[in-house]
Amino acid sequence: MISIKRWIVAVLCVTLAHAAFAAGPNQVRQRAEGSMLVTGWIDVSPDGSVHGYSLDQSDKIPAAVTDLIQKNVPDWKFKLDGNPNVIERARMSVRLVARRVDDTHDSIAIVGATFGDSNTASGQSVTHKSMQPPKYPLSAVQAHVDGTVYLYLRVGRQGQVEDAVAERVNLGVYGSDIQMRRYRDILADAALEAAKQWTFNIPTNGKHIDDPYWDVRVPVNFNLKVAGSPRVDTYGKWQVYIPGPQQSIPWLKSGLQTVPTSDAIPEGSISQVSQDLHLLTPLEGA
Repeated sequence: MISIKRWIVAVLCVTLAHAAFAAGPNQVRQRAEGSMLVTGWIDVSPDGSVHGYSLDQSDKIPAAVTDLIQKNVPDWKFKLDGNPNVIERARMSVRLVARRVDDTHDSIAIVGATFGDSNTASGQSVTHKSMQPPKYPLSAVQAHVDGTVYLYLRVGRQGQVEDAVAERVNLGVYGSDIQMRRYRDILADAALEAAKQWTFNIPTNGKHIDDPYWDVRVPVNFNLKVAGSPRVDTYGKWQVYIPGPQQSIPWLKSGLQTVPTSDAIPEGSISQVSQDLHLLTPLEGA
């Protein structure tokens, strides 16, 4: 882990300014995490070692973050399910988290990573067909609650959602355990209700074309920004949130439960669970 200074003081002050049901300062400091999602490309050699990688908009990423990635990613080891004789190139998303260690020190760690197809137009992955955003629950709007729901979906051969679980709900406001549990449930229910009506394009070629179903992850963001306001570029910036607990997937056997990488998926994207790249190296902060 790499020590960083004073990041949490500034971002907590901003977040607390609009928190609707703030807890005490000590509780906030203990629960708060700063999160950053960094995207790029990774090339993996046939033997599972990293041949190389690149980061999107690297000039916007803090030096401490790029240093941490450089320290870890080149040593990652993978299991490849694709062609064992060629370098596998894939989109990469890495989730980093900053946490308060004590009154004077913070730390950052890589807690999640996902790897997608290099070309989603290839027809080898599940893609969205119709995904109407969920309605923002009125009670959450009135309480100024925002957050992100990470859905784990099972898509059938007709492209419809057969099963759905809110794998994790991260909130952007602070409160008691009872309050936060309530609003996690409210946002999760709204996202799951919308997901029932979603439809997807299923793979049309590749090794997964004949699968009986496909498991995918989809992040659903509830944001209270005024409609029509300019979109703020948050890439390379820390975002403070209260992490929710990781939920198990009922239809997966205990030995097949997935690692908690659901929040390493960029907003507006779909991540198919069955991919050709499987990271074998344990993540530092997972």
